[in-house]
Amino acid sequence: MTGRERGAAAVLLVVGVIALEEASRLRFGSLARPGPGFFPVVLAAAFSLVCAALLVGPVRTRDADAPPLPRLGWPKVVATMAALFIYALALEPVGFVAATFVLLLFFFRALERQRWLVALGSSLATALLTYLVFRVWLNVQLPAGLWGG
Repeated sequence: MTGRERGAAAVLLVVGVIALEEASRLRFGSLARPGPGFFPVVLAAAFSLVCAALLVGPVRTRDADAPPLPRLGWPKVVATMAALFIYALALEPVGFVAATFVLLLFFFRALERQRWLVALGSSLATALLTYLVFRVWLNVQLPAGLWGG
């Protein structure tokens, strides 16, 4: 890890700790009945732990035989950001399941070049599974969109 990457991890660790401090002011609740602070605290703690692990983790030397890490490239970054922006705009009118399905289909097919069957199946399974977790198990109100309810 370069010095620049360590510096970024240190700055992000500070951001994570600040987020954890702010999130801890909200009511946490329990695992069975999470309060408004449950997910922010868990996410900020996990984020901070990852940043800390990056800082204290061993410095990896690049193996000469290992394949080079793929570079994401600006076109994929821009396409991802545009897709997330469109997703945020479409979420309410279209609904959670449909918008999430289309977003994941775009990610799997257009950005990752998965086969159609894999992209369709993965997108549908993930959209439905997240709906079941959040709507049914956690009883979170999700945008219903065109189907109402």
